[in-house]
Amino acid sequence: MMMSTLPWQLPADLPWRVFKSPAEQWADMPSFLVGELLFIALAGLALWHARRNGRAHVFAWVAAIIAGTANDMIFMALPLVDNFWQAQATVMLTPRLPLYIPCVYVCFMYLPTVAAWRLGLNRWSGAALTGLAAIVFYAPYDIVGAKFLWWTWHDTDAPIAARILGAPIGSSVWVITFAATFAWLVRWTVDKDPEVSRRGFALGLLRIALLSSFLMVLQMTALQQLDGGVPGPRTLAGVALIYLGLILWGARGARRVAERVWDRPLACAIAVYYGALLAIVALSVPEAHRSASLHQTYGPCHVEATDITGATRFKFVCAEDYEEDYTFDCVGQLPGEGDEWYTVCGRPHTNKAAWLGGVGGLGALGVGLFGFMLGLFRRRAAAPR
Repeated sequence: MMMSTLPWQLPADLPWRVFKSPAEQWADMPSFLVGELLFIALAGLALWHARRNGRAHVFAWVAAIIAGTANDMIFMALPLVDNFWQAQATVMLTPRLPLYIPCVYVCFMYLPTVAAWRLGLNRWSGAALTGLAAIVFYAPYDIVGAKFLWWTWHDTDAPIAARILGAPIGSSVWVITFAATFAWLVRWTVDKDPEVSRRGFALGLLRIALLSSFLMVLQMTALQQLDGGVPGPRTLAGVALIYLGLILWGARGARRVAERVWDRPLACAIAVYYGALLAIVALSVPEAHRSASLHQTYGPCHVEATDITGATRFKFVCAEDYEEDYTFDCVGQLPGEGDEWYTVCGRPHTNKAAWLGGVGGLGALGVGLFGFMLGLFRRRAAAPR
């Protein structure tokens, strides 16, 4: 499979910036500025938490940065997979990679992983719990980010065609399988070398960087056959049921160890995270958002290409035939043929109550789930075997 132009080798004349003024970002995309700061702060708190809890936690934090960023770069560079474009953030590492994105990976991989450790499950059950906790954490962000133009999706790519509140089901299945795979590989390293020596640290990072995306793709390829080869409702239900079965199987043999107090910092930070996303939906105005950044190349309608599943998709987005949750109305003109960098405008809510209910419901579930894992509802907690 040939690589397209790599993310750091895009045309030199693209008007992207390494730094964008927070005041300018607030004027263009206020919710995005809040989201960036939220994830950067959470990742910083997670690093503080990891340093306080020993080398296994530090290893999990660093591994989340490595595996997550590598996954993002790979999937941006492969032409058959390339189906998302990040908005211009206040700090960009490359034309397509904002600084906050590695922090997102830390949040939805490190936090569920170490929270699941406290229940004393075996490697398989702990990984399954991590995967399901990860999607409970990630799904509100996936819903909010797409609505408020924090990124845009490919308009006709089959693996992301089935969506719930604007978030692709394929994205949810990816989060579950990728986070679970990551957690399994982290535990493999920690189980083999509980002290996580320098050699074990380095070999573990290499193993996770090489295998996380590969093992995730294997799982998704098998699971999405439930929907005829692309992720859909049956795929999501299937992976949820399989992982729940693994959790119930492992829960019977979970062991308890020394008493441990409620992990107040993580539990409170996660509650703040859910509250912030709900506040964005409640208070922000999507039609006031304007994203000038990289998007799907604009061009003539119905020019066919192939995606990673072998399905046909349209190579270009065109104003006459697209279904994404943005418009070109606020700029008064359409992009030119072949343009990759152009401005899109947010659409008003068609059913704000549904977005509030979805984000709020997931937030309530997440607060309860993470509260349980982090010791809010019990006196005793467990550590990984």
